[in-house]
Amino acid sequence: MKSDFLVVCLNPTIQKTVIIKNLKENEVNRSSEYRTDAAGKGVNTTRILNQLEANAVHLTQSGDRGEYLRELIERDNLSLVTAPNTSYIRTCTTLINTSKSTVTEIVEESPEVDDGTEKKIMDLYNNLLMETENVIIAGSKASGFGDTIFPKMVKLAKGSGKTVILDYRGKDLLNSIPFKPDIIKINFPEFVSTFFPEFSIGEHEENSELKVMVKEKMKELFNLYGIKTILTRGAMPVLFIDSDTVIKEEGIQTVKPVNTIGCGDAVTAGLAYKLNMGTNLDEAVRFGIECGSKNAALLRPGVIK
Repeated sequence: MKSDFLVVCLNPTIQKTVIIKNLKENEVNRSSEYRTDAAGKGVNTTRILNQLEANAVHLTQSGDRGEYLRELIERDNLSLVTAPNTSYIRTCTTLINTSKSTVTEIVEESPEVDDGTEKKIMDLYNNLLMETENVIIAGSKASGFGDTIFPKMVKLAKGSGKTVILDYRGKDLLNSIPFKPDIIKINFPEFVSTFFPEFSIGEHEENSELKVMVKEKMKELFNLYGIKTILTRGAMPVLFIDSDTVIKEEGIQTVKPVNTIGCGDAVTAGLAYKLNMGTNLDEAVRFGIECGSKNAALLRPGVIK
């Protein structure tokens, strides 16, 4: 299955989006506006690459309700490869309060996948890897996958000469760094929680001291491993490092947000799309930001049109 992009996510999601005019806590809230979509970082990224007319394949695991997930994905004409198992596919719920223009996300933790699911995934991954140019690994992994699966995927992809973009955090990211992925694209709080776990910061908060520490770590990752780090910060400028030790900032386009779920995935997809076309990182980041802004202005998560 030849593709420009192989997008891997091991934690698929059925996304419920509910619009409420005036959300009241501790009360019954009724809504006649709601929708259900296939989602999660992998699906969102694949869907947006598809909307950009790129050839992308999504690899995931599908358990109980897997046929429903596949039906939702195939409505978008996405190429999907799954490793079947019997674990329950989670539902995440977005509550959009239109009176306050707020978006609240309720995230279910995934149950443990069956024994043998990891081997199925790796067998599929090895086959798909030979037919692609770029690998994007995004999101958390469901319980039951080992700590080495993401680092192993990065090692295999880099050993095969692929461009590798990572959008995950924590121990998985730390263990992947020695294999020199090309790009880390996560948000600022995720970077902080990974490299400075003694600190905590929200995506829309500013902390000048912490920002200096983050910039130094970005430089260290580039100088030691050649990794280009791109950090989104909500409505604040994106931080990124390219071919030297200068940290750059790119401003966000101002839009009236409707649903911000999937904005980071839109940035990843737009960035990857432009880099695959041979553009420089500055232009790719700007295009990624443009895709993120388009996603924010739409009700459906993980789309740009």
